Amino acid sequence: MQEERKVHFSLSSLSLKIIAAVLMTLDHVALFFIDNNGLSGVINAYYILRAIGKISFPIFAYLAFDSINKAAHKKKYLITLFSFAIFLDLIGYVMTKIAKISIATSPFIGNVFFDLFLGTLTVYLLNKRNYFSLFAILPVSYAILSNLKISDYYGTLFKTDWGSFSITFFILLFALNEIYKIYIRRQSSLLQVDESSLTSSNLPYNALASVALFITEAVFYLIYSIDNNSTFIPNEFVPIGTYSTLAIIFFFLYNGKRGKDNKIIRYSFYLYYPLHLLILGIFSLCFGVLRTI
Repeated sequence: MQEERKVHFSLSSLSLKIIAAVLMTLDHVALFFIDNNGLSGVINAYYILRAIGKISFPIFAYLAFDSINKAAHKKKYLITLFSFAIFLDLIGYVMTKIAKISIATSPFIGNVFFDLFLGTLTVYLLNKRNYFSLFAILPVSYAILSNLKISDYYGTLFKTDWGSFSITFFILLFALNEIYKIYIRRQSSLLQVDESSLTSSNLPYNALASVALFITEAVFYLIYSIDNNSTFIPNEFVPIGTYSTLAIIFFFLYNGKRGKDNKIIRYSFYLYYPLHLLILGIFSLCFGVLRTI
């Protein structure tokens, strides 16, 4: 009798993107339509939706890291991320002007595409392994300076969403993967086998991503414990932002495969971000939080 093959549940890149997009939308619904009234740490609808929504960013970041390592046209991928980051902020400044709110408090300015671009650009430059790698200091510096507040109206010097938290996560992803590659090369040499036979599963990479996220969360929680007003701490990191650690669950379900893919699907995800923000923003100006600011 033929042995029954076990089928293990896993998620492709497409599936993870859909999940992350839904979680992100819940986060933004709370941001645009639920007035928290300064009740930081109070468990209410705002707290729950935003906490769930924060899980989305590490998922997007891990998929972006995976993409920059696997992409055949890396420069094209970087240009796409950068273009959408600029495009989103241009829309953001227009919406901020229409809403008549300060740039510092605007939910439209400082989008996740800047975080993904800076992180993947850093990884791209470090992978060069030559003098070009020294230029990685530029996106890292930008991410760190994005936490530096210069005025009450304008807010931070540069605009990102997760800032230094994001770039720390990307750097740790790169570092841990490099350590793992060295280990695989040594094992391959020792066992006299091809490296591909030792890296057939995506599980080790998922585990490394989980460790990278956990360390990042721990580092920033430590910074918060030392100085809860530190400029390096993402907005509402404690307690809401720390729920992003739960993204580890989805990391372990990732099978490393792209899933169904074509240009329509690919660019639909890029366009969804500005479109859903635009729609939520317009409705918020009429019925939500932006109407009362």
